[in-house]
Amino acid sequence: MKRGEKNMKIAICDDITNQLEIIKNATIEYFKSQHDSVEIETFNNSFAFIDTQAKVIYDLVLLDVCMPGILGTDVAREIRMRNDKTEIIFLTTSNEFALDAFEVNAAHYLLKPFTQVAFNKAMDRAMQHIDNKLTKMIYLKCPKGAVQAVDKNSISYIEASAHRQNVILHDGTIIETVQTLFELYHTLQELTVGQFITPYKGFVVNQQAISTIESDMIVLKSGKSIPIPRRTFNSLKQTYFNYMFGGRK
Repeated sequence: MKRGEKNMKIAICDDITNQLEIIKNATIEYFKSQHDSVEIETFNNSFAFIDTQAKVIYDLVLLDVCMPGILGTDVAREIRMRNDKTEIIFLTTSNEFALDAFEVNAAHYLLKPFTQVAFNKAMDRAMQHIDNKLTKMIYLKCPKGAVQAVDKNSISYIEASAHRQNVILHDGTIIETVQTLFELYHTLQELTVGQFITPYKGFVVNQQAISTIESDMIVLKSGKSIPIPRRTFNSLKQTYFNYMFGGRK
């Protein structure tokens, strides 16, 4: 499986040194056929990894389950308490902890000893999850050169404000961006055709955030009202219906 190039940050945690080498070599072998650049860090101590992952977000973590002091499944829970972006592959000699792996939303549960073919299949699954997440992200250019990645589905609406735009998320967070409304709208259209609309000058709205469409306004699930020209009511209603009950992704 080949995909567009990414910069991958990967951690491997296993208390047995030769297992660390086996997993690392399998990872290197996997990425020989990929376009991604990879940085791999190895840990033979689960507590050292926990301390590091509190400061670093990894794209992928390969975890042994049975380690001294703390199970890999508990390490995974530590990861999930901080973020849900990291993909996790468990490597173990027993099926005993498969249910725990499911609970922490692991990408795969791989039994040792494994073949490169089996390892590649597990990696393909994790990488597909990562690709799917990346296709949901929009990168906002914020003041002072900062860039913030935001899941498109977390956006409720965007409102123009002087020379900058305010991106309002479902939880009420407001992110100020220096991109134009036109740029933001077309970037979102490239990510997901039809999910976002421009119902009125100065607004871009996520159709998933709409509660009702009335004759002179759109009411969002947050309670926010956005005015619309009365002449557009029927077309907006049809657009919303087509998106919600048509080929929505």
